[in-house]
Amino acid sequence: MITKNNINLHILKASGRLDPYAKDIEKIFSYVIKEVSEKIKISNIDIIVHDNPRFTIPELGIGGHTHSPDFVVISLDPKFPNFSEKTIGKELDRTLHHELNHVARWKTVGYGTTLLGALISEGLADHFEREITNKNLNPWSVALDRSQIKQMMKRAEKEYNNKNYNHNEWFFGSKEKGIPRWTGYTLGYNLVAEYLEKNPSKKPSQLHNLKAEKFIK
Repeated sequence: MITKNNINLHILKASGRLDPYAKDIEKIFSYVIKEVSEKIKISNIDIIVHDNPRFTIPELGIGGHTHSPDFVVISLDPKFPNFSEKTIGKELDRTLHHELNHVARWKTVGYGTTLLGALISEGLADHFEREITNKNLNPWSVALDRSQIKQMMKRAEKEYNNKNYNHNEWFFGSKEKGIPRWTGYTLGYNLVAEYLEKNPSKKPSQLHNLKAEKFIK
């Protein structure tokens, strides 16, 4: 375990498959914490990095999930092609930025208990990551074309305040319900983009404590 700014990194080593990458993971963790801390206040967080291909994005070999205001899990697939360069070198920092924005939001206004809350939290995390890294858009932020965005936004608006919305369907897709993969991420990214266009003096890093309803007013 290493600790920086009261944020603890735990790399689980039982499988042994992450051992060759431990130093690189620790290095990336250290500079990400420095970058994020310069933008938003974060502390008292446990970050677990483990070998768990089942919970990764198949196209990237990595997946992230924020379980609470102080607990983040990063799942990795060491067998992913060119894992060191593509997953560790290009995606780990982005994933950490995204999840740490969730933590900051969760510690203030919360992730959100409604569909609108989840849309804003996910969209904002992606905008925050891009503010810091200036990397290309993530595929889930642009998963829909214009006509699909218009169509799915109309459906989402009817469920904005629904506390019983189906998170998996909206964010990971449902053929049965006619919801394309990553719809929620794309809609959320667009909602936050519209807010930023209307408020050009604001940056994503300044919005983690802004309630979801404020983004659509």
